[in-house]
Amino acid sequence: MNGSYGPAIVISVALHALLIAVLTFGWEAEHKKELKPMPKFVQAKLVQLESKSTNERKAPPKVDLIEKQRRQQELERQQKAAEEKKRQAAAERKKKEEADKKRKAEEARKKKEAEEKARKEKERKEKARQEKLEQERKNAFEDALEDEEEVHDASSDAAAVMSVAQAIQQRIESVWSRPPSARNGMVVEVQINFVPTGRVVAATITRGSGNAAVDRSVLTAVKKVEVFPEVADVARKEPSLFERQIRTTKLIFRVEGLRQ
Repeated sequence: MNGSYGPAIVISVALHALLIAVLTFGWEAEHKKELKPMPKFVQAKLVQLESKSTNERKAPPKVDLIEKQRRQQELERQQKAAEEKKRQAAAERKKKEEADKKRKAEEARKKKEAEEKARKEKERKEKARQEKLEQERKNAFEDALEDEEEVHDASSDAAAVMSVAQAIQQRIESVWSRPPSARNGMVVEVQINFVPTGRVVAATITRGSGNAAVDRSVLTAVKKVEVFPEVADVARKEPSLFERQIRTTKLIFRVEGLRQ
């Protein structure tokens, strides 16, 4: 049994050795043929450097592209932020300019209104002053006319009163009978009250002569006349004058022309 395996093992080992030799010879021949144009050392080194250089050049662009994109985005963001800030600044500036314009317009309007108000107030005061002066001139003229009329009226009234008083005194003296005890120079003042008809309603001595008989004689003469037509005439024509100066009249009687 052992003797039958011996040749087989030997043949198997020989075949394997032959196969290894063939393979080894063929590899070396092929390798030498490929490396013939360029030395083996140079070719291998260049292949390795090209491969490494290619890998080194291809890898960074990936990093550079991302960084470039990030920087581009950051730049765009900054540009947008700057544009937004610029826009807001422009809007704020425009808003401020409009506010200033509006404020100035309002100030100008108020100033114009104040000036117009001041002008109107000045015109009103000037008009009031002129009207006051005109009224004062008018009042002065009217007062002057009134004074003149009053003077004229007073003069006329005085003349009328004097005329009536003279008429009354003449009528009384025409019937006055002096008593024997009367003396020249004696003076009697009597107050006579009239009614509008000219009738005497009262007569009193306001200043006596010192002689009772003389005083009574004057009152007796007044009672004798009793009615005075001149008084009635004034009361009818000028009732105000009658009321003011004739209704109550004072007369003075003097004893004169007696033979002592």
